[in-house]
Amino acid sequence: MKKIEAVVLPSKEKDIVDALQKTGIGGLTITTGKGRGKGVRHVKPGLGRYIERYNDVLTFFIVVDDSKVDEVVSIITDASHTGSLGDGKIFISTIDEIVDITTKQKGVAYI
Repeated sequence: MKKIEAVVLPSKEKDIVDALQKTGIGGLTITTGKGRGKGVRHVKPGLGRYIERYNDVLTFFIVVDDSKVDEVVSIITDASHTGSLGDGKIFISTIDEIVDITTKQKGVAYI
């Protein structure tokens, strides 16, 4: 099992959720936050460069079977890509176990 954490622009929430639902990926958690990359954003021509202190971001947390990782990453990148600096990042990590709090059962069936 893998956990996919995607930090994206808030304006892309609906696009990402709709695209995930179309392929049957439904279980996810979304949190709001602030973040900052290391790049420089150009505000307007002629006004120079401006490094924003923090930007509003959403983080999607999705746990999927290993076989679905590439599909989910592709869905998120396609739905959130603008081609501009600050589109976001995706982090993928391994999940050792899942415990469903309601049933107290463990295992992949509870993704």
